[in-house]
Amino acid sequence: SSWSLGSIRKRFQIVHGYFDSLVELAGGQNGVCQYRCRHGEVPQPRPGHQPSLPEGCSSFTMGFQQLDLGIPAVTRCCDTLDTCYGTCGTNKYDCDWQFRLCVHSICTDINKSLGFTSQVQAAALPSSACSSAADALHSTVRTLGCRPYMNSQRAACVCGEEERDEL
Repeated sequence: SSWSLGSIRKRFQIVHGYFDSLVELAGGQNGVCQYRCRHGEVPQPRPGHQPSLPEGCSSFTMGFQQLDLGIPAVTRCCDTLDTCYGTCGTNKYDCDWQFRLCVHSICTDINKSLGFTSQVQAAALPSSACSSAADALHSTVRTLGCRPYMNSQRAACVCGEEERDEL
């Protein structure tokens, strides 16, 4: 029958999945994007998991290539972020902070290559646009990165209830 215990359970799981997707799109529960197992267990690395190759900056806006600027140094920062997101148990905000440091280091390198030795000199010139762009990239990742982070954690981690559900 269509109202068996198994079919009701499956429908609840589908609704729960839709709810989880909406929460991820909104930036996480109460604004906190954190991967957790349903029954309080600590997520464990998935046996045999091979991380996918980093996708540069294209994965952070849900598949659109808006952030893929074609700048190798920025792509390297995005690849590092992909790798961080795809490592089971990492904290999204730690990954995002490392991304921020990486993109801001590009601005520092640009300023040094232009011969600016102080922040005051750099702020008075168009190179300060680099810092603004770096902040914008970080804000975009921080705001829109919950879903890619959660998808990466789901691929990289296993929770105890997953094993029971598969039996």
